[in-house]
Amino acid sequence: MTKISAVIIEDEIPVAKSLETLLSFNENIAFKGMAHDINAGEELIRNVNPNIVFCDIQLGKNATGFDLIERFENPQFKLIFVTAYNEYAIKAFKYNAIDYLLKPIDQEELEVSIDRAKKQIQENDAENQLKSLMEMMTQKNDQPKKLLFKTSEQIRAVDLQDIIRLESESNYTSVYLKDGKKLLVSKALKEYSDLLEDRNFFRAHQSHLINLDFFEIYEKQDGGYIILKDGTNIPLAKRKKNQLFDLLEKL
Repeated sequence: MTKISAVIIEDEIPVAKSLETLLSFNENIAFKGMAHDINAGEELIRNVNPNIVFCDIQLGKNATGFDLIERFENPQFKLIFVTAYNEYAIKAFKYNAIDYLLKPIDQEELEVSIDRAKKQIQENDAENQLKSLMEMMTQKNDQPKKLLFKTSEQIRAVDLQDIIRLESESNYTSVYLKDGKKLLVSKALKEYSDLLEDRNFFRAHQSHLINLDFFEIYEKQDGGYIILKDGTNIPLAKRKKNQLFDLLEKL
């Protein structure tokens, strides 16, 4: 079996050494070196051409992992960010299906990330994810306008304004789009709710997240329900009524 080559770009040497040790426990990983600043990191990546780059978000006082990635016009590697904390950055990664590890790094979480990276490398989708991430990070209002959905057959970038609603299907989520298409993705609805509720999406019910741009009617009968512009009826949880009315007044 061909091993996956990996490098570490981390300004904290003890953290880098610890991650190197954890990587040594995985027989599928061929460790190719580490660097501790942005210039050495760029040189290492260009010389090694690794499959995976483990990169700290903050590289010294004046540089970030984003600065490093921007130096590569067509990055071919799978990126896994390493961070101590950064709630905004973590949300950004989730929008773009970019992987990340929280410090201190847990061996089990590292193995899961490596397995995901291996699959994405085989599917050759790492480059698209990086491009999507960089597009989002350079948007002036710091608000992502697209969301990546990974189905069993494809990865599709969707404008948020084209999403009508999302519906829970056990551990999966069905995404209904304005063009009539439906995507089935292997993530729970809560993950999308956490990402989208501050972007004009409303969790009307435990199983339903709707784009308020497609709200049309609230019917009081039968306990109350929402009718969307595409004709879909969405149940409204009783405890959500006041929240819905408050949001509608702001539209």
